[in-house]
Amino acid sequence: MGNNHYPPQPSLIREGAAYVTHSHNIRQAAFTLAEVLITLGIIGVVAAMTIPGYIEKTDKQVTVSKLKKSYSNLQQAIRLSEAENGEVSTWSFEKGSEDYNFVNSELFKNYILQYIKIDGQYGIKSPEKVYYQLYTIDGETSYAGSDAFIALPDGTSIGAFLNYTGPGSNYLWIFIDINGKSGPNRLGKDVFMTELLRNNRLVMWGDSGTRDRDYLINGFGYSCKKGTGQKYAGGYCGALIQMDGWQIKDTYPW
Repeated sequence: MGNNHYPPQPSLIREGAAYVTHSHNIRQAAFTLAEVLITLGIIGVVAAMTIPGYIEKTDKQVTVSKLKKSYSNLQQAIRLSEAENGEVSTWSFEKGSEDYNFVNSELFKNYILQYIKIDGQYGIKSPEKVYYQLYTIDGETSYAGSDAFIALPDGTSIGAFLNYTGPGSNYLWIFIDINGKSGPNRLGKDVFMTELLRNNRLVMWGDSGTRDRDYLINGFGYSCKKGTGQKYAGGYCGALIQMDGWQIKDTYPW
């Protein structure tokens, strides 16, 4: 009875040891607030570096897709008109009284407009009286395209006027705005120029069949290049995209 020494209880010691070890593992696996903040910071930096590039790549792909579709739709409208009105070479390209009023171009109204499904129009001379301004690739004021643009059901729009250069040498400019009046309404960004010629039919503005890529980038007046100060800077960008296999390359002045 006088012996107060009790033998150890192995089961309790083992459980306690296991508990201590488990608790230690929890402390090792847990993240401190500083570690969490550092990790989030790294994720933020990586996102800031990659997301803008991904968005830009997507925007370029959408731009090319819309441009190519609109260009194809215009070609189809011209083919339909040719089936009823004869080949483009036989159309009247003479200057009308309102040929610098975009949609009011007599050539456009007589031969193309009726073969396009429209969803309204806008511009100072349209029923909505909504101003439309066209800008160069640098964002400078280009043509005061305020007369009228046709709105199409898919959200794009087109405007056209006859560029009179003398008897027998006229051509019709047709502007394609891939996102309507949403902006920025810049040549080479969301607005692209095409031209309807007597012999070449519809082509991207600048695509004469003989000009090379360097000319489209550095040519006078309409070059697909920023910082030139040209009135129609960016006018050749559609032709450049087409020449590059319907893609916007990394060197494109996006």
